[in-house]
Amino acid sequence: MKIIILRSSFQTDDFVRNEYAELLQRLENECRAEIHIIGDESVETHGRASLQALPDAVMIATGGVENLFKRIWEAVDVEMICSPHQPKTVTMIADGRNNSLAASLEILTYLGNVGVEGKILHGTNDEIVSALVERHGRASLRGRIGLFGQPSDWLIASGVDRDFLRQHYGIETIDIDLKRVEEGIKNASKDEAEKIAQTLLNHAKAVREPSSADLLEAAKTYLAIKQICQEERLDALTIRCFDIVKAYNTTSCLALALLNDEGIVAGCEGDMQTLMSMFLAKRICGEMAFMANPSQLTDKTSMLAHCTIPLSMCDETIVRSHFESGIGVAVQGLLPLADYTLFKWGGPQLDRYFVAEAQAVETPYSDHFCRTQITLNVNLKPYLLQHSIGNHHVIIRGRHAGEIRQFMLKNGVSECVAE
Repeated sequence: MKIIILRSSFQTDDFVRNEYAELLQRLENECRAEIHIIGDESVETHGRASLQALPDAVMIATGGVENLFKRIWEAVDVEMICSPHQPKTVTMIADGRNNSLAASLEILTYLGNVGVEGKILHGTNDEIVSALVERHGRASLRGRIGLFGQPSDWLIASGVDRDFLRQHYGIETIDIDLKRVEEGIKNASKDEAEKIAQTLLNHAKAVREPSSADLLEAAKTYLAIKQICQEERLDALTIRCFDIVKAYNTTSCLALALLNDEGIVAGCEGDMQTLMSMFLAKRICGEMAFMANPSQLTDKTSMLAHCTIPLSMCDETIVRSHFESGIGVAVQGLLPLADYTLFKWGGPQLDRYFVAEAQAVETPYSDHFCRTQITLNVNLKPYLLQHSIGNHHVIIRGRHAGEIRQFMLKNGVSECVAE
């Protein structure tokens, strides 16, 4: 959930943080809110990067912010978020202090004048947080997703109806030609790429197959994809990564790992259903996710593996080559033996899901599987071998089944239960 807080030029960010300390803490903890405080002098720095999509709520911290709201509203892609199929309500928070309710009423009237419904959440902290939790559903998923090339040829059951995404979850999908990645790699700064490669090496436990040249090309690929993300204002992306391997003799595994760590949800192989699973994990659970293949199953455990993972999920990392091709740079992450949630949201119209909580019992390594491997103490045979929602599943730090089920219940999505 994204919340922007508006304050007048007579106050400071510190004033807002101190004045509303308890409410802000609860919004972050209970609503997993990403909060940005904006004043007249800081709106331009937020503008293009973060204000072109409507936040989930606007907190009015003081009076005198009516024109500031209007400036922000005029930067929003209103056509996308308020289509006839997907009317939107602008949610405002105002507890009444510091003339916040008065300003909210003026803004509410302004929204009505431009044909947009608004709603003010007013009352105690308990009432405001409860109301936000109740409303925390489809609106929290708004964003822009980049599709870098088409899905990989072997993904014959992992697509998503893009019109459905737009109409039901406010998600805009953007097609990105892989030639833009090629141009970006050619034009990437060598000095900048060398710094990224060196930082990776400084934090890695070891380096196995990749050469210095491999590291440099992987870092350039990261810079190229990141630049496109910035240009297109992307919140997430999925990439036909094997075309990168074949055409440019490098991999996007490192790029996806780094972008996930920076908050841009990044998935492999053009798999939109798994990307939406990762996207929901970030928005609802506040966690980046590990996209992986189920690889070995027993009656007590399930091992999953893949060649990229957010580095922040790992205790240690080893720099490896890509498993299938032996090319470029991949990540072997050593994950902590902790609690995890296994999750998949699938179907062309995202109408079913699977979720299970488990503990990691081993972080094995075998040359027969992708580089990062983790074994969970859960028997997935009944589900995966009979009712699986595609191949890839995602692993999320912590126990989040309750939050996921709450979201799915509000959105009419059926749970796939192993028998």
